[in-house]
Amino acid sequence: MNKKKILQILVLVILIAWFVVYFYQNIDEFRQFKIVNSIYLIPIFLLAVLFLITNGLVLKYLLEPFQIKLNFKEWFGLSVINTMGNYLTPFRGGAVVKAIYLKKIYQFSYSYFLSTLTGVYVIVFLVNSFVGLLTIFLLKYFYGIFNILIFLIFLFIFLFLLGIVIFSPKFKETKCSFINKFISVINGWYLIKSNKKIIITTSLISLANVAIMVLVMFLEFRVFGINIPLLRVLFLSIVSTLGLFFSITPGALGIREAIVSFTAIVINIPIFQVLTVSILDRVVGLIIIFILGPIFSYILMNQKN
Repeated sequence: MNKKKILQILVLVILIAWFVVYFYQNIDEFRQFKIVNSIYLIPIFLLAVLFLITNGLVLKYLLEPFQIKLNFKEWFGLSVINTMGNYLTPFRGGAVVKAIYLKKIYQFSYSYFLSTLTGVYVIVFLVNSFVGLLTIFLLKYFYGIFNILIFLIFLFIFLFLLGIVIFSPKFKETKCSFINKFISVINGWYLIKSNKKIIITTSLISLANVAIMVLVMFLEFRVFGINIPLLRVLFLSIVSTLGLFFSITPGALGIREAIVSFTAIVINIPIFQVLTVSILDRVVGLIIIFILGPIFSYILMNQKN
């Protein structure tokens, strides 16, 4: 067993142990929870599917500078399979499936695929960090709540990624084939970011994703009859995306919950409430993915060149 596997198991065990201990110590609070507004489950499921659609659209538009036009079953199917892969493997392994498919069907190089993957992370986190900073200022203004650590994290992410968008240059290839692989990735990103229409479109889609995440979490609280101000739900949703940086476990299991729990303390929401909502969110995601995942896996596996 290699060191990476040991680290994954160790992190997962620690996080599960923390949850079990917390659950045992607060079992009376968890017993009080029951579904009181099941009607909200319908829009939650619909919004979760819409989130997969918008994620697929980001991939579709980022591939256009490379002259690849994906049809609906491809960009939506790859979004579904990518998410399913992330649930089943650590370190967001669903991306591997996308890379193999694009290589097989479109002869899309792995270097350029890494460029599109870089583009996804840059655009998503640039938008999310901007919204995060705005949310922090609004929380300070309306509720007097301010956390310097979270503020500095979002500020660093925003400035760093903004610098990448503005200043990343194009490089000439060298005589070393190994170095040229890295140059190919950088130049692929340069090709993407040079297309302002693509950057604006994908940024707007990422902003729509934020709105979907917030609305889903808001409705998940309402399922249990909990009324949380929309601004605080926005803060929870945005901070939870930081779990993408630390997807050591499959689906960032435990990591996302730990981040949300810390955030809940900052904005004075009981931890057992956000953990209950997180469990519901996991269940909804798994139901959708393991219904759609096998369907689109079959469709794309039988896709002809």
